[in-house]
Amino acid sequence: MEEKTGEARAAAREKRLQEKKALGASLQIVLLLTLLEFAFSPGLLIAGYFNIELGPLTPRSMPLPFAGAELALALAMLLASKNVLENGLRRLLRAPSADSLVLVSALSAVAASLLLMAKMYLEDVNLFHQLLFTPLGILLTFTLGGKYLEARLATREPRPLEKEGAEPQGTEEMRLEQEAARQKREEEAQRQKESEARYQELEALRAEERRRADAEARKERGEPPLDEENDEPTQKIDASEKKAAPAASAPLLAVTNNAALRFLVFGFLLAIAGAAFWQSMELDILSLAALFFATLFLACPAALFFAAPLTLPSALRKCRAQKIIISDAGIFDTLTHVSAIAITKSGGITEGRPFLATIVGEGLSDGALLGLAASIENGLPHPLARVLVSTAMSRGARFARVSAANSIPGQGVEALSYGRPVRIGKREWLQEEGVEVSNSLITKGDQFATKGKITVYLATGNSGKGILVFSDEIRRDVRRTIRLLEALNVQVVMLTGDSRSTAKRIAKEAGVSVWRSDLTPADKAKEVQLLQAHGHTVALLVSDPQDKEVFSKADVVISMTEEASDSDIIITSGDSAYIPQLLTLARRTAKSARLGLALAFVCSLLAIALSHASLFYLGDLRFLPLLSILPMLLGAIAMGLTPWRIKSFSFTPHTLDY
Repeated sequence: MEEKTGEARAAAREKRLQEKKALGASLQIVLLLTLLEFAFSPGLLIAGYFNIELGPLTPRSMPLPFAGAELALALAMLLASKNVLENGLRRLLRAPSADSLVLVSALSAVAASLLLMAKMYLEDVNLFHQLLFTPLGILLTFTLGGKYLEARLATREPRPLEKEGAEPQGTEEMRLEQEAARQKREEEAQRQKESEARYQELEALRAEERRRADAEARKERGEPPLDEENDEPTQKIDASEKKAAPAASAPLLAVTNNAALRFLVFGFLLAIAGAAFWQSMELDILSLAALFFATLFLACPAALFFAAPLTLPSALRKCRAQKIIISDAGIFDTLTHVSAIAITKSGGITEGRPFLATIVGEGLSDGALLGLAASIENGLPHPLARVLVSTAMSRGARFARVSAANSIPGQGVEALSYGRPVRIGKREWLQEEGVEVSNSLITKGDQFATKGKITVYLATGNSGKGILVFSDEIRRDVRRTIRLLEALNVQVVMLTGDSRSTAKRIAKEAGVSVWRSDLTPADKAKEVQLLQAHGHTVALLVSDPQDKEVFSKADVVISMTEEASDSDIIITSGDSAYIPQLLTLARRTAKSARLGLALAFVCSLLAIALSHASLFYLGDLRFLPLLSILPMLLGAIAMGLTPWRIKSFSFTPHTLDY
């Protein structure tokens, strides 16, 4: 699972890098063409305004040829932006996106300009100064620029956190121990991969043998071979692979697409209302159509794609200052919609540092029981296994020789010791395997469980030999964290593989109202999927990096340890109070982006109103290009000012009241 997740992330990152390169190349081309448009149209008009003789280059004397040249530059811009426009066209009728709004606006600018050119030809009037080719270049430049900045933000690798001060004593030994554990996990994953490969190879050979046997049987019966039928699955697979071809990446903040849909609807409504008004005023059909498309063009805020690049960096800096590692900037959008959080008991509710509290033996001494349990668990990555081994070594317990060890997820471990089966794990599992556990052990185990302790039973042969009792202290800040999450309308669910009695006591002390016990890793993944089926966006708080099966199901994975490298968010300080504050920061980031987009749209509405006023009082649209450019610039400025709402946010550790 870890390797597959890593490969998927590497493939996604490679795809984003390719998109960034393509956007960068398109941006350079469109920017150059836009500068040519500026030099060609406004530049020549300004020269003519100051009575500078340009001979045959004077637009007023030859307006249509100049308009044609501008049209050619505009078409080249559209061609350079074809990836964005094609994506907008694909999604226009299914689920309109920001690219769809850009497509409609770009085509509207071209349509309005073509209608003005037709009016120039038919009525022999000079409307060269009303064409929208130059504003179209600015729109496409802003669009590609914003998307390029988004791509850079999405492909930026999280930098390692700087280490402050001298390292405490024992840090190097701990680092070596972690490195050894990591190497052991990698070796185990490699062995599992090789085993799966051998199994698949064996299955392929068996399938080939069955196919040959079937072919021989059909040949003996005189039936035709199954060549066509054999080809069909291949064709189906190829078709499915084609269908699964990835589309263009979604924006880092979904508010971009949501706002684009509203702008598109409002733009059409305003254009229709304006056309109806001017039709009642008996405006000629060409001017009416040109005004309709010009209104659609003005309704698109060019600052649309600056929502994420101008707001997310401020939020990321806030997180980095608190040593919170964010693997992907786009995760903030998912955090905005989180409505449920699944918390694993160990490391989420408790400190995640269990210790051996008590040993209850029956027929074996405490030392023998500890040594036998540590021998079975030796080398396993489970936290309790590491505790057993380290405790046994520190107490000088004698390790037994074991073989054929087999770990059953969520249940326990079984092995052979001197030819006898030895099992350690849950009582229910041992009893299912035919182990007899005495009433006295059951009573003592239940007593410890009701106190919130973790009870593990050990058996040799068919007889229970004792209980190992572990304790893991509840986090001091967890109750406040859960209250803050509930205040944000986030449902909290505790997931644990411990018994019902243990889970009930821990949940009561932590203030968790919803909890699930006796869960295997697969059961935890199903619980996450169940929350998603009820419409929740689920965040998962984990401590054990071995819970890979659950990782792949959650929408956001939050970890308190850097060992869980596949996590989306790593809170290195281990302060769970940062979780509700992260959700608050994400929601504030989305609100800041929406505020900037609203201000940009207000600028567009003002430009639409001024264009209608120009037509009403002046009788033409002479200021249309200027009214198209100014809202774009003002909208970009407005987007640049909105991050101040994020700068006022500050993380507060749980030791303070907030």
